[in-house]
Amino acid sequence: MKKIQIILIVFSLAFASCANVDLDEKPSDLLNPITFFTTIDDFDAALTGAFKSLYKPYEGFDFDYPFTMTAGAEDIAVVVTRDFHALDDFTATGNQEGIVTLWPVLYQCISNTNSIIGNLDNGNTIPKNRLDEIEGQAKFLRALSYFYLVRWFGEVQLTTLENQKDILTLKQSTEAEIYAAIISNLKDAEIKLPVTFSEKGRPTKGAAKALLAKVYLTMAGWPIEDASYYAKAKDKAAEVMTMGYDLEPNFADLWKQEKKLSNPEFIFTFYGSATAEGSSASHLHLSTRAATGGEKGWGDFFSEARFYNIFPDGPRKEASFTTNFADGSDWISTGSQPHIAKYRDAGEIFDDENGSGFLPILRYADILLIYAEAANMAEGGPSANALEAINKVRRRAMGLSINTPAPAVDLSSGMSQNDFDNAVLAERNWELAFELNRWFDLVRKKMVVQVNQSLHPNVSENNRLLPKPTAQLIPGVLEQNPGY
Repeated sequence: MKKIQIILIVFSLAFASCANVDLDEKPSDLLNPITFFTTIDDFDAALTGAFKSLYKPYEGFDFDYPFTMTAGAEDIAVVVTRDFHALDDFTATGNQEGIVTLWPVLYQCISNTNSIIGNLDNGNTIPKNRLDEIEGQAKFLRALSYFYLVRWFGEVQLTTLENQKDILTLKQSTEAEIYAAIISNLKDAEIKLPVTFSEKGRPTKGAAKALLAKVYLTMAGWPIEDASYYAKAKDKAAEVMTMGYDLEPNFADLWKQEKKLSNPEFIFTFYGSATAEGSSASHLHLSTRAATGGEKGWGDFFSEARFYNIFPDGPRKEASFTTNFADGSDWISTGSQPHIAKYRDAGEIFDDENGSGFLPILRYADILLIYAEAANMAEGGPSANALEAINKVRRRAMGLSINTPAPAVDLSSGMSQNDFDNAVLAERNWELAFELNRWFDLVRKKMVVQVNQSLHPNVSENNRLLPKPTAQLIPGVLEQNPGY
């Protein structure tokens, strides 16, 4: 039985930042936690390993797998000749490549953070504020990993440093139990994390609050379906809205290398590095480029024509899609699909493929839309504040000043609660396209069948969850999801 949920302590030769670090991995049995976790360098090295496990070459968030696992939504499509396509047409099994690869990636991060959190008492000579920073980052990353696991797979095993040795008998936890653990981690993280770090890419107090707002919004929908979480999501998003984040005035600038460290919108982002000292190079610039048309990409995943065709025209659409290729051809004449433009700029490229790209996990536009949706649902209709939150996003999408009313673009007062909710959900679809959001929106809103049935008659309500990897299943302990 292959199990990834073991104590993995990864330490660096020289720690610079999560986006700029040279790593050397060591087997856990060569390290003694009692003697290893004693200095700030020890904890920093282990924390680097936790980041590394999520953003590792060709396995984590620098590559195809997280995106192909959301291919059941309209924004992502995969060529029919690839194994990934099983996630697109709802025929995936527990042996699908993306599933068996990403599951251990997430559990490796959890194991690394468990090692940090479970050994904090050993750092009794470390200043409290520094130890708090380490704990906050570890708990944020652990919460983030479980948030992806529970949304993709439902009931999974909740591991800690203490129970990892019992993994073969540790029964899967309910979704409610997993969300409770996520909330507990994030509440601790938002207290202990600083507002800023000198190194970009570390989770901050704002990141913990933003992720907590997103967790609350998710819990208001399926499968928890507790409407009281709308008010919690609204209030937590409102806290983030007072912390100095803002929309980047020009949507296209969000995706430029020259702006990735300075724009006011990114709250938590994975930054790749292709230099010799880099934690991991990025590869989304190749995964999302066409394999034809002189693009020199891999064409691993792209968008769906139906999504492109209904996407509202304007600067945001132009910055989101690649429709004209390097040789002058376009997606229609080549019989291709619209490709994804957001990740094309990866900076300087090394070895013909390793880039220094980035992937925003939380950004301010998402928070504005979380606030708009949650406030509307909690208050029985759209308030002036909820309208202004979504209208800022809509104005920016059309290249307008975000703070200047635009009657031709703005949603107006007087909308019903249901109509406004639908408008916010649609705006999330356009604004956050290709950013690992639409699939989870469809799941929590119970819309997976509705948006896919015309193309894939085989889709069912069971497809709200993906199959767990077959090799990880243990009867009576970790069970396969219904329908697989």
